[in-house]
Amino acid sequence: MATTPKKETPTDAGVLQNTPSPAAAEHGDHDRIVMASRKPDGSMDQIRPEFIGDKDIVLTAAKGQLAQQAASAVDVAARGAVVTPEGTGSSEPDEEVKKLKDAQEEAVQAAESQAEREVSRLHKGLGA
Repeated sequence: MATTPKKETPTDAGVLQNTPSPAAAEHGDHDRIVMASRKPDGSMDQIRPEFIGDKDIVLTAAKGQLAQQAASAVDVAARGAVVTPEGTGSSEPDEEVKKLKDAQEEAVQAAESQAEREVSRLHKGLGA
């Protein structure tokens, strides 16, 4: 009686494996999300994300999330982490703060555009 020898290496067929591999992730599950988790660089931290739910809500959440992250990144890059003691400072307009605010607004616009592209590309409907 002839038998087929057992293969010692896992296949790339997407079947259950004892040890997960990047190849298995390509065939396996993906994340269905309404709001993305973000890496420090602003990229999504999910496996093949798929936005679900009402598209307007998803877009509003993505825009807000990326806008806050972008504005904060501009502030930290320009000033670092700053703590001002209570009661110090001036009420006069500060040119440096105006430049910082303009840079933040530019970063927010870019972040909102990124959110629109991501949601348009990855939104799959209301979900089940």
